[in-house]
Amino acid sequence: MSALRSIVAAAVISAAFVAPAFARDVYTIRLAQPVSEQTRVIALNTIWDCEGETCVARADHGANVRSCRSFVRESNGLRIASYGSAEDQLNADEVARCNGETLQASSGQAANN
Repeated sequence: MSALRSIVAAAVISAAFVAPAFARDVYTIRLAQPVSEQTRVIALNTIWDCEGETCVARADHGANVRSCRSFVRESNGLRIASYGSAEDQLNADEVARCNGETLQASSGQAANN
């Protein structure tokens, strides 16, 4: 019987490690312009499925400028309108930085570097 208990214990412990992998948040990117066909982008070990002006992924990272910029780089420069999950969104300044601009530059004023 102890072999059976060991197997059951191993299964329970394994399930405890697997569960967090399935608990990833769903992240959504709204693109400034829609893609013409269904597109897949891989950035920071995250697979983004894009259709129209929406890209969706289950990411294991937070909404931050670094992850957003990685998406822009790997997508060959798609411009982002919004980025994040239901609970964690980039603000306007972070989206501008993600796109490689600043709020001053996007409002027509020169940005000082």
